[in-house]
Amino acid sequence: MAKEVRAQYEPVAEIGVGAYGTVYKARDLQSGKFVALKNVRVQTTENGLPLSTVREVALLKRLEHFDHPNIVRLMDVCATARTERETKVTLVFEHVDQDLKTYLDKAPAPGLPLDTIKDLMRQFLRGLDFLHSNCIVHRDLKPENILVTSSGQVKLADFGLARIYSCQMALTPVVVTLWYRAPEVLLQSTYATPVDMWSVGCIFAEMFRRK
Repeated sequence: MAKEVRAQYEPVAEIGVGAYGTVYKARDLQSGKFVALKNVRVQTTENGLPLSTVREVALLKRLEHFDHPNIVRLMDVCATARTERETKVTLVFEHVDQDLKTYLDKAPAPGLPLDTIKDLMRQFLRGLDFLHSNCIVHRDLKPENILVTSSGQVKLADFGLARIYSCQMALTPVVVTLWYRAPEVLLQSTYATPVDMWSVGCIFAEMFRRK
């Protein structure tokens, strides 16, 4: 982690490791509040950073001024190091204690109460409706990308595969974790927001069945 980031944020614990880097829980040394640091190590192309990284930052910055309660908030972006082959970027997000998968795993048998499932789904759909109303398709909805605060507030996260769309664009089929892919994605057909709704149905069923 670069000196500038270490001077402002103190890592507390590793939250998880993804395809592009590691996420840490950290303390903002100025405010004392916890944040999430997403350290992304990406191959630098001739045109700079890969589109997935640029896209995630651009979309979150675009949504930032709305401050929607069901969208995770991007607080800062730091380019921490760069070589000819690789760039290290740290994305600073608000910290949320757990994702939906962890939340479901913690639920005692026989599972979440119906009222709780309804409330989580209502918030989930409200956040997704906000994205779709702004012509954004997420394309990677799964329990690991849905955060749940200690008070039960839902926040959609991980916009690395999200796209701004129009008029049924022919978007790439290499998106969405396999078990949450819509048929049109599997068949490499033209698609837009309905692929997110298919993922919603899969997640909704998983909340009921716990598998």
